[in-house]
Amino acid sequence: MLLRVAHHMTDSSPNSLPPHRPTRQPHPAVTWLKQHQSRALLWLRLIVSVILMALVMSLVLDDREKLRDVNWDWIPLAWLLMLTSTVVKALRWSLLVRLSNMDLPYRRLLGTYLVGAFFSTVLPTSIGGDAVRAVDTAAKTGRVADATSSVLIERGIGLLVVIGSGSIFGLFIEPGKVPGVFMLVVHGMFIAGVIGLLFLRQGWFIEPIAALMSRAKMGKMVDKVSHLQAALSGHLGHPRVLVQMLLLSIVANMLTMGATYLVLSAVTEPVPLASFVPMITLITVAELIPISIAALGVKESAYIFFLGLVGVGSVEAGVTAIIMRALTWALALLGGAVYIGRTFSASPKDKAAEI
Repeated sequence: MLLRVAHHMTDSSPNSLPPHRPTRQPHPAVTWLKQHQSRALLWLRLIVSVILMALVMSLVLDDREKLRDVNWDWIPLAWLLMLTSTVVKALRWSLLVRLSNMDLPYRRLLGTYLVGAFFSTVLPTSIGGDAVRAVDTAAKTGRVADATSSVLIERGIGLLVVIGSGSIFGLFIEPGKVPGVFMLVVHGMFIAGVIGLLFLRQGWFIEPIAALMSRAKMGKMVDKVSHLQAALSGHLGHPRVLVQMLLLSIVANMLTMGATYLVLSAVTEPVPLASFVPMITLITVAELIPISIAALGVKESAYIFFLGLVGVGSVEAGVTAIIMRALTWALALLGGAVYIGRTFSASPKDKAAEI
């Protein structure tokens, strides 16, 4: 009996080693995804874009007569309204650039805004148009923090107005007409956006981030984050400028809505404005869902769904969406022309900094 107890104690002693178990190797597919995550996400978004656009195009091509019945005389006017909307957005951005005393003429800012639209709309790349604008402005002024802050806030104010419009108009839509989950997401995005701007204004996030970076021995990054926060607080600390940006955002959205209404009227019998405005606002919010490249396919599907709620046929809504996509590409190609012009006109010394 004593021998058995002693044998048991010997087997369970700390010095005894458990049987060796081979390390479980991850599946090769998992390893590849970890190594190529950004590329895999890009390809996934491209696949989603192709599938959704194929569905929309098949729907439209089943009734090609709708394309022949379009009043094409109205389409150039719609494109001019979209161009004017971009002009207003560039003016909105210039308010912050001027506030920071960055010596850049409005003509330069408008060109950069168009170039940013080119990168965001035409090229299937992870380099967004906002990043292009920030890099170009920083290269021209040497003010990285102010340039980045101006782009972030300009984009943030514009998106907040779009989402806020969707949230407000959603309150007046007949209950059950739009999926409740979608409206909850819209309301949540609007509230989160307002809170986010408040956090940026007060700088409440800077101390915990700086502490984490200091622990990770990233002292240089702490200085950059501090400079960016100072720029953000400075830009958000001028209520008069923010109100002007808010008004310009409303004007830009009205111009874009006007362009869309013209295209819809060219395709089919126009719906009442009181029904059209809430739906086009929700379509714009739906475009923000980042599951495809430049909302390709998502935007067109949103047109079919939301305009269908106010009596527009699926084919007519699809044709309207495709024409709006073509006008967006035409506007982006204008930015591509600006980009090419800058590339050829830049001096050898400035080519590295030119966009």
